[in-house]
Amino acid sequence: MQIPFGEWLPDQPAYLNPGATVANNVYFAASSYKRFPSLVPYSTNNIGKDSRGAGSFRDNSNTVFNFVATNTDLYELDGGSFTSRKSSLTGDNTDYWTFTQFGNYVIASNGVDVPQYYLMGTSTNFADLSSIATSGTVPNFKVSGVIRDFLVIGNIQNNSNRIQWSGINDISTWEFGSKQSDFQDLPGSGGEIVHITSGEISYVFRQNQIVRMDYVGGATVFRLSVISPNRGAVYGRTVCQDNRRVFFYADDGFYELNGDQVNAIGAEKVNRFFDTDLNKAFSDRIVSAVDPFNQLAMWLYPSASNTSNTTGICDKVIIYNYATQKWSTADTNASSIFSQFVGAYTVELMDIISENLDQINIALDTDFWNGGQRYLGAIDNNYKASIFSGTENIGTIETRELELFPSHRSSITNVRPIVDATSTVTIQSKERLADTATESVPAIMVASGDNPVRQSGRYFKIKVTTPAGSVWTHAQGVDLVASRIGLR
Repeated sequence: MQIPFGEWLPDQPAYLNPGATVANNVYFAASSYKRFPSLVPYSTNNIGKDSRGAGSFRDNSNTVFNFVATNTDLYELDGGSFTSRKSSLTGDNTDYWTFTQFGNYVIASNGVDVPQYYLMGTSTNFADLSSIATSGTVPNFKVSGVIRDFLVIGNIQNNSNRIQWSGINDISTWEFGSKQSDFQDLPGSGGEIVHITSGEISYVFRQNQIVRMDYVGGATVFRLSVISPNRGAVYGRTVCQDNRRVFFYADDGFYELNGDQVNAIGAEKVNRFFDTDLNKAFSDRIVSAVDPFNQLAMWLYPSASNTSNTTGICDKVIIYNYATQKWSTADTNASSIFSQFVGAYTVELMDIISENLDQINIALDTDFWNGGQRYLGAIDNNYKASIFSGTENIGTIETRELELFPSHRSSITNVRPIVDATSTVTIQSKERLADTATESVPAIMVASGDNPVRQSGRYFKIKVTTPAGSVWTHAQGVDLVASRIGLR
């Protein structure tokens, strides 16, 4: 009998669950699970401490610029090497940096240090944004976005519910009334502003509210409309965006904002799992990013299941495939993830990464080396730039709890994983739903593709494990050989 894995639904009971109970180091595609690649470091040096923000941009000539922040420095990542472009910063470990592109300018802010700018193709180091202001005063701000031709900033120092915008197509103008520059305080109890999306329209995320910004010009400049009066984003870094699709984590779970509609994507699927698995002592460490190529939205977080984690290291990602609307998890160790453009590499630059091509873990036939492509980037726990392009960590998928013959015990004698990888099978069995399951010895796949086992009981879960370093394409389910047996 064939048992498909189905979608991962940890919030549902294991018995009569329509899907899988575990799906780790994989992601759900159209009708099967696919392997989630491991993190591969590629920078020749490191930033010395955890990242507190990252951004990736292309200028008007398509040259790639990557920036990474710590609480003391702003770094540029170029040719596989980090160079500090601003030092002596004063933020602490909870002051995160936002990077926003405005034309060829990159704007960086954390709400504590003076906001910075970098002119791609011209600047060597970051400089104070106020140094190019010709009118008005640039305030300290935490977050920013670009709406049409305006730089919009939010969470102003001493006014956490204020948004303010530059002159039209002019980040040197901050005088209210000049070139349509102005500000607006957002009323009500929505909380502080934590994120501003970019685009033709913008969504301003507060902790408990979402406000839409539309450019209308004239004396009004921007029309503000509350589209979600009681739900926002817990933290700004839990918001990620793929064009007009915006994904975020609120205090009651995961949501997607699409065309002013706020849709629940985690309810009765993963919300309770995530709330339990999140190490709430370090919940501010959550950071999200989109992998547009695979259509995945991901949240990196410190897990409570890692009981040895006392410093808030992020060790897990929860993954949402927004094409299939299915979830999974993966193991990793990083302080930031971000959608990253990669610059082109010459043979000389490849030598910088490693003098021995055989020791380069990133496949030489990937588009990574050509430059310009978007990858899911990260700063790993060794503080190095990395991308998710390696072979798989140990992949694990568990079926729902099965009663193979209703009202009867049964014996399983063979499992054939419907997976194009050499897999190991473990069976958990029990007699009553209230019992603690007994786990079999792992069964190794033989030449025929079968995993011979011998396990009896009334309720079963089948765990299929793919080895670390394996390369495979599809994991769909298991094919069991089982027979009904009498009562013990």
